[in-house]
Amino acid sequence: MFLAECLDRLPDVVGLHEGHQLGAGRVPRLPLINVHNRKAWHDPDYADRLVAEKRNLAALSAAADGARLIVDAAFYNAPLVEAIARRHPDALLFVIFRRCEGFVRSATITSGEDLQPAGWPDRSKPLTDREKFISLGRLKPDPDHRDHASWSKWSAIQRNTWLWTAVNGHLHRFARDNANCHRLFFEDLVERPEKFWTDLLQQMEVLSPATLSRCLESSGSKTNQRQSYQIGRVASWSAAERAFYAERARPLEDEIYG
Repeated sequence: MFLAECLDRLPDVVGLHEGHQLGAGRVPRLPLINVHNRKAWHDPDYADRLVAEKRNLAALSAAADGARLIVDAAFYNAPLVEAIARRHPDALLFVIFRRCEGFVRSATITSGEDLQPAGWPDRSKPLTDREKFISLGRLKPDPDHRDHASWSKWSAIQRNTWLWTAVNGHLHRFARDNANCHRLFFEDLVERPEKFWTDLLQQMEVLSPATLSRCLESSGSKTNQRQSYQIGRVASWSAAERAFYAERARPLEDEIYG
């Protein structure tokens, strides 16, 4: 959301978050595809049809409204990156990696309505209608997957560790094999914002002292981090949760971050 807001302030760029322009309220510019995610993960043909129908050139051109560049920053793009690359071979694609611990801590909350539910809540948490709707498109093991039987027993931390590994493994392989895909790191945005924005704006061919300054000013006040976390650091997780992280996520994390 923060990334889209920053890019939308730049000349000749339309920055969207999940198909919405955020400048004056939350205005939809692209057809919604949130609930299509789960099927797109498992059916490449469906992903191709979804991109052809809802992310075709006509839809993107209408949303751009004359701007030279349009960016849609969205977690829901993860299962669609291959279909987008096939449909739009000249498009630039950016993957923003975040370490597993940070993702798991920010992916859900333990009580109250979650307005940013990127991940799975604890199985005992009462959900609002909005939270239930968003979960319809979220990835989880299929019935024939080796983890399907364990899913109902896992905590939110284990489920979101699994989610991080599945999504980031897919994106890591895609970025490695696709020349038009560029890697960025959430930790740079928080700790080294000048490096993050320079890398991004340079690849977009909009880097200038003015655009960099504008993005850095915004970085000083806000990122997509939650104001507070209800899930603690890895050291506070249960022994089973720490072991799950070490076995499932840590090897991939080491590979991504070198």
